[in-house]
Amino acid sequence: MPHASRRSLLLSWLAMWCITSHPALGLDSPAFERALGTPDVWKMPDFIRLWVRDPADANAPVSRAALGDEVEIFGIRPDAIAARFLPTAEVHSVTVVVLDAGNFFGFGNSNVQGESFEAARVRFDNEFALRKQRLQDGLRKMGMQPQGEVMLGERGGLRLRTQLWMGAGGIARVLSKEKQLLQVDFFRNEAEARSLLARSAGASATPGARPSALGNMTPRPASDAQPESRIPGVPMLPQGNRGYCGVAILAMIGHHFGLTCSVEELAVVNGFTYGAESNPDIREMFGQIAREAGIKAQRSPRFDIHLMKRTIDSGMPVVVFRRWSQERDYLHSAYSARIARGEKAELPVAGSEDRKSWPGKDAPAHASIINGYRDDRREVIFTESWGPQARNRRMRYEELEGTSYYVVYFSK
Repeated sequence: MPHASRRSLLLSWLAMWCITSHPALGLDSPAFERALGTPDVWKMPDFIRLWVRDPADANAPVSRAALGDEVEIFGIRPDAIAARFLPTAEVHSVTVVVLDAGNFFGFGNSNVQGESFEAARVRFDNEFALRKQRLQDGLRKMGMQPQGEVMLGERGGLRLRTQLWMGAGGIARVLSKEKQLLQVDFFRNEAEARSLLARSAGASATPGARPSALGNMTPRPASDAQPESRIPGVPMLPQGNRGYCGVAILAMIGHHFGLTCSVEELAVVNGFTYGAESNPDIREMFGQIAREAGIKAQRSPRFDIHLMKRTIDSGMPVVVFRRWSQERDYLHSAYSARIARGEKAELPVAGSEDRKSWPGKDAPAHASIINGYRDDRREVIFTESWGPQARNRRMRYEELEGTSYYVVYFSK
């Protein structure tokens, strides 16, 4: 098809969305489905405006932006639709979470209260089979056929088993894991579908090359010119009402290093079944993610302030596993919000009275990303996987020393 005719057709699809889109009804499904298999559409401003991007993620090697409207795909109302963006504002790929057990069951099975767990499992399995058939039928209708297995993440040991679909209708990758996840990703080309490493369209495709954005990962002073060191925004991937704290932090670190693996995919790798962990220790996977990205990971059972500062100063984040309590979380949240508003505030001195309220060894485990520090106040700056409001929170060095039990320091 001549370039002018093809562009005219693509513009007509975009026009169809504008005409038929309605806040209550969502986008036009057939047009959106066709666009998923036509990467030329992804370059157009009208397509890019469909996605809700977090400005704090603008310079991230890979960031995820949710679709700003609702749309059915192949007659399915998916759990989520998101685009992966590169720092160049290119859409690298589009991911459709067709069915996720974490979302289906909810944190602590909170979404299936009122029915037995066995009944909920049967309902999930039936829905999984139905959606899988509709997905396969839909991909074939688009003009794609299965092309065999693609094993992702072999360099780092992640070994994520997927299936490649290709044809006149585009390029897609399907992850089908019974009892946990059905997901399809659409790509610009076959090479990107076969890799977890993201690159801009003009970047070198040398096997094993690190993302070029890693060279620019350097800390910078905070915008308010306070004497603190802070890494530019680590990509936010909210865990939602799911028991995905650890894998969400893992995916955020992966995106920061230029990997495209989603929270849901990493839950599969970590052995989640029906939305719950079967392998409760995710710590080894941080080393796997680092190897996949060509990064080094040093693991330690203790928090070292000096090593943390050197790591941040080199432009790399730190992951800390710590004990958590609602009381201390409220204190950190309130204090961090006041600092963000430019108000004068101080955390309690880490004396004997304050230490009494720190969470002990029996408190729930939690993972956070340290993305900065302020030395004159002896504060770490950390980010949670709870959404944009959970960026750049603060606690004293002493509290993190006293409540952490495992730390991962990254280096180039």
